[in-house]
Amino acid sequence: MKDPKVESINLKSKSWNFKKLIGFNILFIAIILGFMGSEFKTPWDESIFFTLNGSLQEGRDVWNGYWAITNSRIFDTFSAIFLGCICFIYLIKNRENDFAERLSRVLLLVVSVILIMIIISRGFEHYYHQSPSQVLSPFININELVSWLEVKTGTRKSFPSDHAAISFVSAILSWRFFGRKYGVTLSIFVVINATPRMVGGGHWFGDVWIGGMLLACIISVWVIYSPLLFWIRRGVDKGLELSFVQKIITLFTKNQDVSRET
Repeated sequence: MKDPKVESINLKSKSWNFKKLIGFNILFIAIILGFMGSEFKTPWDESIFFTLNGSLQEGRDVWNGYWAITNSRIFDTFSAIFLGCICFIYLIKNRENDFAERLSRVLLLVVSVILIMIIISRGFEHYYHQSPSQVLSPFININELVSWLEVKTGTRKSFPSDHAAISFVSAILSWRFFGRKYGVTLSIFVVINATPRMVGGGHWFGDVWIGGMLLACIISVWVIYSPLLFWIRRGVDKGLELSFVQKIITLFTKNQDVSRET
């Protein structure tokens, strides 16, 4: 059964929605101004950090091991692979829209993630915002509890959380363009992927739930209420008209039909 919300997107993606763009951006500016004076921290940042970080204790081997793994580069790689698999499953399995439309939506998500990475790496390059592990005491260093894995527990530039921003934008755009089951899956993934740095001391609560979420919302609003999806779809249509691309799609479609018959 087709999701009417997802199905109706094509009718709205060809033009700018200036009314919603202006409204949302006024809201974003108000939020930024409201938290700027506190360096984008909430009144609960310190207590949340002490509660989460304090849960790391001697003897809690499974608990400590879980947070060590989820704070590691290994888990970052797994997260990237997981997001790629979600996009691939949607691209191949979802038949509510034609292949070109599905590919365009996946590319829109990819572009959004790239924009976030560029904004954080360039826009916040000189914004120094020390993580809680560097300014609060007592701090429990997970590396002292887990000997078989070394993880990064602090940074001078913790705002905004790149893990959170990428997770949030993936969830938001999945709800909007992929459908409910993908949105639910990636909403769960947000919690799993964004929480470890708050436990390990790499991010404040505000880095994740203000910085990460706000940046994701800003990017999402601009890609949803601009013609970007329509522009990407035009490029995809031209690319799919190439003869060798047509041959690959035809071959893949035949293989899928054979596998369903068997």
